Amino acid sequence: MGTLGTKALVAILAFLTWTLNANVLGPEKVGTISLIIFSVAIIQLFTNFVAGGALIYMTPRVGIYKLFVPAYAWTLVITLLGSFAMLLLGTLFPILEVIPAGYFIPVLFLAFIMSFASVNYMLLLGLEKVSSFNMVSLVQSVLLFIILLVYLFGIRLHEVMAFYWAIFISYAVALVISLVMLFPSFKKVPLTGMKELVTEILRFGTYVQVANFFQTLNYRLSLRFVDYFRGRGAVGVLTIGMQLAEGLWLISRSLGTVQYSRLSNAMDFNYSARLTLTFAKIAWVVTLAAMAILLAIPKFVFVMVFSAKFGDVRMVIASLSLGIVALSVSMIFSGFFSAINKPFHNTISSAIGLIFTVGLGLVLVPRYGIMGAGIAATCSYSFLTLYQFIIFLRMTKLTPRDFLLTRAEITLFSSEIRKILTRNP
Repeated sequence: MGTLGTKALVAILAFLTWTLNANVLGPEKVGTISLIIFSVAIIQLFTNFVAGGALIYMTPRVGIYKLFVPAYAWTLVITLLGSFAMLLLGTLFPILEVIPAGYFIPVLFLAFIMSFASVNYMLLLGLEKVSSFNMVSLVQSVLLFIILLVYLFGIRLHEVMAFYWAIFISYAVALVISLVMLFPSFKKVPLTGMKELVTEILRFGTYVQVANFFQTLNYRLSLRFVDYFRGRGAVGVLTIGMQLAEGLWLISRSLGTVQYSRLSNAMDFNYSARLTLTFAKIAWVVTLAAMAILLAIPKFVFVMVFSAKFGDVRMVIASLSLGIVALSVSMIFSGFFSAINKPFHNTISSAIGLIFTVGLGLVLVPRYGIMGAGIAATCSYSFLTLYQFIIFLRMTKLTPRDFLLTRAEITLFSSEIRKILTRNP
């Protein structure tokens, strides 16, 4: 199965998973689950300085043998240090508490499993084993959904830990499968120049991860603002709305996976710019059309699917709509800047977005609640995308005419997708 088909199934399974959580667990517990995942994401931001996207870039250049050990060692140490640092920070400054009270140990072990699995995912993509990556992602999502069903309806555990064990077990299985897939590619080479290699990974990874750090806060810091000003139940409603709206990034994320894997192995700047332009235009058109359809769904449908407690979900989606469309293009630009080894542009754009996230979040969330959070996110996404758009124009010297979607670009798009998605791992 190809990348787009896999991500479509993963998106459907994610929708069904959050629907189950909403109906069985309710807004407060959904809010707690969301904050647990946010806590793990913050830890991964630091592990990914060495064990993140830089591995994709470095794999075709040095092979996975010299990358595997430092990536795993870094992940082990940083996960421990990061988890305890977050616990200490939340204890000293309650307003900055991210890990929900009573969930430190679950967050710690979930961070270990998800971070080690992420290392394997990056190495698979670096090897252009996109099909293998797709399969592992799908297996993890299927297992998560099935195990959650067992806990909720078989064991009848209607608590946060039902979801926790489902996601923990599913990632543990994905970790093992991805390791098996990597083993055939392990080719022993002299472990010389490791200091220089780690330095290069950190240099590249620092730009990438500072950008990811800012961007993750752009995505999810509003959850903490809403939790502080409006309560855990509001976090649950906001989470469901965000999951639905962000599901429309399916096209951009699929294209981005293919794009980054392809461009990381390409040395032709003009080719990279041309492919990025095509992907960006298609991502924008498709996401805009999908958002129009989502906004056309009446409120009673969301109530029927998620229960009356989630009646404000449609309002969340509406407040996020313009930002979701804008960021669909940003994802393509981000892949381009990373692939040509200029990730600092992503760092700058994410920092611009974070200024709006924090500034507007602190002003709008206390006054307008979850709708204020959505508006703040839209402004953040729009302005960071605008910066990337301007830089892309300057670097490529494109003209307005180049942004018209042509038949030739559609042909190029189809050709490039087939090359990646039909290739055997």
